[in-house]
Amino acid sequence: MLGIVLMLMVLIGPIGLLFTFLYFHFPDESVGLMERCIPPLTSVLAIWSLCTAWMWFYLFNLYISLPTLLLSIIMHLLARSKNLNPKLRQVNALLIMAAFLVGLLSYNFFDI
Repeated sequence: MLGIVLMLMVLIGPIGLLFTFLYFHFPDESVGLMERCIPPLTSVLAIWSLCTAWMWFYLFNLYISLPTLLLSIIMHLLARSKNLNPKLRQVNALLIMAAFLVGLLSYNFFDI
């Protein structure tokens, strides 16, 4: 359990850098500042879920992986409804599908 927490703490740094990179690499000047943060934040949440979904044999990761996956799906739907940044929406859709498939495979493999 301590190893999982330490791994997640190590992931926070690269995920913060990824958020900053995506925020400045794909600017969307036509929307407000808060709405501009939605697609990069969705990417970060989907990557977090993808990185933790394979560890479903630890019950603790059900509390880490699934909520972030659901939150990223909700934020992706919000970005689609507001028509925000089509490049990042496409990347986010692929990340969410990959996280869902990895979670489903690890659930079937480890069968908690």
